[in-house]
Amino acid sequence: MKRFQWYVMGSVLTAGLLGLAHEASGEALAEEPSMHSQCRPSMLKGNYIYANNGYIVSGPTKVPFAQAGHDFFQGNGTLTGSATISTNGAITRIVYTGTYTVNPDCSGSATLTDNLGGTAHFDFFVTKSGSELAYVQTDPGYVTATFEMRRN
Repeated sequence: MKRFQWYVMGSVLTAGLLGLAHEASGEALAEEPSMHSQCRPSMLKGNYIYANNGYIVSGPTKVPFAQAGHDFFQGNGTLTGSATISTNGAITRIVYTGTYTVNPDCSGSATLTDNLGGTAHFDFFVTKSGSELAYVQTDPGYVTATFEMRRN
């Protein structure tokens, strides 16, 4: 099993969960991206909270996990955060730093590195207000999606 257990930013890119994210934000699910979209890295700024669960898959073995944490987006393409993770009942606490991009169509990606030396990658979608995002972890062997909300 990998030391870095980043199940966080991998949680709401599935069609059903992404639909919930759009419903919660009032945006249409089939919204067409615009050449004049306002989406950019600076729209993600402040404290966000999340919770997720899923599996680490290795061959026929699926190890369950759950995670809760918070991210602080600086609005300049960098973020920091911390989380508590339960992997098959074993508790791990991590802190991490990362970088992210936001594309004009409100999609994006992030790379995070934790204090245990692990690195994880995510694809995400953000609401046009920047108050919510949904993401999935793109590293092989991780099955998880997450919904994250800004909190003041």
